[in-house]
Amino acid sequence: MKRSTGGQKKPFLKHYWLLMLTLAMIGIICLSHGNQWLFLKINAGHGYVPEAVWNAINGLSYARFFVLAILLLLITYRWRRERLANVIFVVLAYYVVFMVLKHMVAEPRPYISLAPQHFYWLNHYEDALKSAHLSFPSGHVGNMAVFVFSLITLFFQKKPLPRVLLLALLILTMFARICTGWHWPLDVLVSAVIGFVLVKIAFAWRLA
Repeated sequence: MKRSTGGQKKPFLKHYWLLMLTLAMIGIICLSHGNQWLFLKINAGHGYVPEAVWNAINGLSYARFFVLAILLLLITYRWRRERLANVIFVVLAYYVVFMVLKHMVAEPRPYISLAPQHFYWLNHYEDALKSAHLSFPSGHVGNMAVFVFSLITLFFQKKPLPRVLLLALLILTMFARICTGWHWPLDVLVSAVIGFVLVKIAFAWRLA
């Protein structure tokens, strides 16, 4: 009996440690009221990565460009067609959930709350006026999270290297949204968790 119980606990810790770490970070930021302080610290490091890279990441993960959604659907249709219904469900759920949350919370973005000279802000294609109070959650991070966790679920659950590379892409997207002045740390952390949960829900059933 002890072996059986241990066998059940080990996979949970193995597969969900990153989620637990993210939730712990969210809790620490909330309890310490360090959201703005952490934003300024991370944003100050924007120069470590070229502006072109930040622009490329922001463009790739921009929900209105549909790049990640279309790519995910094409990949699934080509190699995991039996899971296409699950992917369609999670993509639609992402757009609905994030749109509803943005308008319900109506959180002001950093460029509304802070003086412009205090941080770095990069904008080449997003409508700053219309999205001024749509900071939470981050649509870019949620979009990338759905893409990353869907690919891991579909193809790379037992392949460490692709998992690490995909998670690195998600983390880079999270930093991009802070380093370009569009989101608070809590925005991106919670968005990654929401994306993860949506994927877990979507792939919990056989829809086809």
